[in-house]
Amino acid sequence: MLIAAETAAIIFLCLYIPAVMPVTAAFAAVWLFTLITVAAAISRGLSPEVNCALALFIIALPVAGAVIYLIASARQKKCGALKIMNANPENGLEAAAYSICGVCAAGYDKAEYFTCGGEYFTRLIRVIEKAKESVYLEYFIISRGKVFARLLEALNAAKSNGAEIKIIVDGVGSAFKSGRKELKKLKKLGEVKIFHRLKPLPYSRLNFRDHRKIAVIDGYAAFTGGINIADEYANIKNPYGFWKDTAVAVYGSAAKIFEGMFLSLWHGKYEMPAPEGGNERCLPFYDCPPNRPSFAESAFLTAISSASEKVHIMTPYFCVSEKLFSALEFAARRGVDVRIILPHIPDKKYAFELSKACAERLMPSGVKFYEYTPGFMHAKTMVCDGGAYIGSYNFDFRSMRLNCECGLFMRGEIAERIERDIWECLRVSEQMKKVKLSPFRKALRFFLKLLAPLM
Repeated sequence: MLIAAETAAIIFLCLYIPAVMPVTAAFAAVWLFTLITVAAAISRGLSPEVNCALALFIIALPVAGAVIYLIASARQKKCGALKIMNANPENGLEAAAYSICGVCAAGYDKAEYFTCGGEYFTRLIRVIEKAKESVYLEYFIISRGKVFARLLEALNAAKSNGAEIKIIVDGVGSAFKSGRKELKKLKKLGEVKIFHRLKPLPYSRLNFRDHRKIAVIDGYAAFTGGINIADEYANIKNPYGFWKDTAVAVYGSAAKIFEGMFLSLWHGKYEMPAPEGGNERCLPFYDCPPNRPSFAESAFLTAISSASEKVHIMTPYFCVSEKLFSALEFAARRGVDVRIILPHIPDKKYAFELSKACAERLMPSGVKFYEYTPGFMHAKTMVCDGGAYIGSYNFDFRSMRLNCECGLFMRGEIAERIERDIWECLRVSEQMKKVKLSPFRKALRFFLKLLAPLM
């Protein structure tokens, strides 16, 4: 409609107001530039939702929208490519992970599941303190505070043991949360790299972020999940009520793959042999856009579509692609028990409004949504029948398409513990119901859904 209006305006000016031909020519040039940019954006082969949002953004802001898009989509060196040599996938999911991510399934000797940040930090600090070879940390947020102080003490102990320390922190996630003083303290203990440092827009890739949470110690213990290095994750601060989060630690060969993920981002790419050993088997995986299609989105889609009993999800943000939306909708209509827990007290009001808008679309099909009444739900887990996914992925476009993320697929005891934790959260959650909206909230949700793929 916008393109048609612009075309009609150009024709009208040319035919009926010849005196303003220079203005008309400029207007036509702007229109042509905008149209070419839209065509270029669509030709990249992105999803229909992203293409629609990009086209609307570029056309609604002639020249400015096109320039912002071109800056944001400028080519960059590929980074974070991991390749595991001599891997032998045992099933279709493992084969897809090897093809897309370059990873393979691996064994582990034992695993731990953490239901909150307090448990997680207690174990993480103890393991770091005993490190003798290496401590690799990769976090979206490293924030000043009591948890940061405890981490520094543990890293000091590791350094005195002779451990090598390397840290990757996201430039956007940690902006204004840790300054030069905190970075200086970390650099005294080891090497620190900032992923896409916060700079003026033309010189940065701010739309692509490192949202992972990885800690690998001595190549034997690996921690991942939704927990960052900040006081609110340990409930030392409570800006949004009780902060519910989850994480997992694996000990053994599988930790080597998380070490490979870290080193692939540290060096730009990394190759390693397939790790051997372990009593149980799990599948570590990751995404590092814009290098490849999203493995997680496809894996989640397959898991939901093949579920016959249950799909239980905990996520802070919910705004999925039409593929995942249809899979969840059809699973509920097939009789699968689909339950999704969202926060009750949001950290981002616009994201919460968008989550509710998407939730209300799915409710009529039988998908049950809940609000975690004690506070903020930041956990990122999904249980489909007997398998569990846990990691740094949110159920939104940004995690599936724009961020560097990581996760772990597990069965057995850990999957059962995650399922029990979900039911514990359901007991203190309130089921969401449709509410009558004011005209303003309807309009707000409309625009949020239009721009959701770019947020």
